[in-house]
Amino acid sequence: MTIPADALPAWLAGLAVLIFLSVVIWDALHAPWRVLHANRLHNLFSVAGLLLAGLWWFRAGAHAGLEFHLLGITAMVLIFGHRLAMVGGFLALALLTVIGSYDGAAFGVNGLLGVTVPVILAEHLHRLIYRWLPKHFFVYVLVSAHFSSMLVIATVVVSGGVLLLTLGAHPWDRVSGEYLIVLPLVMLPEGFMNGAIMTLLTVLRPEWVRSFDDRDYLKDK
Repeated sequence: MTIPADALPAWLAGLAVLIFLSVVIWDALHAPWRVLHANRLHNLFSVAGLLLAGLWWFRAGAHAGLEFHLLGITAMVLIFGHRLAMVGGFLALALLTVIGSYDGAAFGVNGLLGVTVPVILAEHLHRLIYRWLPKHFFVYVLVSAHFSSMLVIATVVVSGGVLLLTLGAHPWDRVSGEYLIVLPLVMLPEGFMNGAIMTLLTVLRPEWVRSFDDRDYLKDK
């Protein structure tokens, strides 16, 4: 989901930038950078940010704004925590904006829809799942990673469609008939991708995953 700049009123674009940058700055100041330093994960964080940018660069759609791309945000949140994931998403979006793939004037709105909303939702879903569901490896992989990421991308797509409708950028029949109708085709690969990433990392490199603890998900299971 990318919002075209020409669909946004100036006041909304400006307000969105202020809110998005405020959120990113707050998370950057309070992010656990020491975790990256202690575990020597700086390179992993940099690579993850570049992979996010690559995922978002490959997008498909017939109309401006009504475009799809995989998010990968849920995996970022599970690996690094929500604050570092917010910063990583900001850097990926900033890179795409600098190279001209995204409209600079829509930076704030795209940041709120494509970074802030999915990061916050993925974090809260993981907390709810951790609190209320059994602490089991397959619950972590299938629910926290796979199904949560499907819900996250669905929320982003629907929110973007509603925004474009509200702004009058596209009529309802186009948004519903050419955009929302194919949402399941985006949710499935998003769930598979995040689930596969977290399965591989928790099996091969569990020390890289901040949200995964062997004592919770594997011990005595």
